[in-house]
Amino acid sequence: MKSVLVFIDGILCDWRQRQHLEGTPDFYKREIVMKDIPVPGSVRCLQELVRRYQIVYIGARPDEALAATEEWLRTVGFPAGSVYVAKTRAERLALVKTFKDRFEFAAGLGARWDDNQLHLELGCLSIILKEFEADWDVVRQHLLGREHTALQTAITLLTPWAKNTLTPIAHRLDVALDLQDLLPAVKALRDVPWGYLSAIVGLDHADSNEIEVVYVFCSGAAIVTLRVRTPHVEGAVPSVCAMIPSATFFERELSEMFGITVVGTPNPDRLFLPDEWPTDVYPLRKDFVVPHPFVEN
Repeated sequence: MKSVLVFIDGILCDWRQRQHLEGTPDFYKREIVMKDIPVPGSVRCLQELVRRYQIVYIGARPDEALAATEEWLRTVGFPAGSVYVAKTRAERLALVKTFKDRFEFAAGLGARWDDNQLHLELGCLSIILKEFEADWDVVRQHLLGREHTALQTAITLLTPWAKNTLTPIAHRLDVALDLQDLLPAVKALRDVPWGYLSAIVGLDHADSNEIEVVYVFCSGAAIVTLRVRTPHVEGAVPSVCAMIPSATFFERELSEMFGITVVGTPNPDRLFLPDEWPTDVYPLRKDFVVPHPFVEN
């Protein structure tokens, strides 16, 4: 796995709350360091990067600040990685030279000209960001590439209909829709075209007497899920087969396993269940009970 070298001070850590103590013994005291705040967006971006890269942290700090630095990184939610500190530029340069046999660096993130010197020593991409105000989308574009671009495109396409959007994990976008907005949203993705429909699945929310129907679209490693809800009783969703003919198999499974009527689907026949299966028994609902003991005829 390739690595990314990340400078801590100013890129991840906003230490300005203790700036008045600089040059005093208190500047690196644990209880003072632990009050530092993460630079906005830094935790989330590194949580995305660590799925593809090993993170190596380096800070302009003395050795006695290492333990507090490691604790701070863990406490505020940065992903695990090797942590190094060296107070002077010359010490950091010497330290980085030892990295060549241990890591294969894809890039380095920093805020100073001497950070760029470290990256040149490693022979990797150098990304220099504004101190305390880093633009993390620049990092994503360079290090996460196509997946990030694909999700940004999807957000733009779906904004007119989205009730709510979430990115629960890297490379995934969840979009909640009103039922009447499902077909326009699907059309927006299809017309680009944005990826392909990989699944239609149901989720039984028994507490609210609703079935959530999730349409999963994939573009490389990027995933967009369109989510609509319909009632348990006489629940229905419109068919997307007119736009995506292969969806017929997903719609048939949704109907027989969750009891959802798919309005306009070209083939309403069962896909998995036998002909003698009761018409009001749906195996993937939470209230389904397997007969016991099971007796074969």
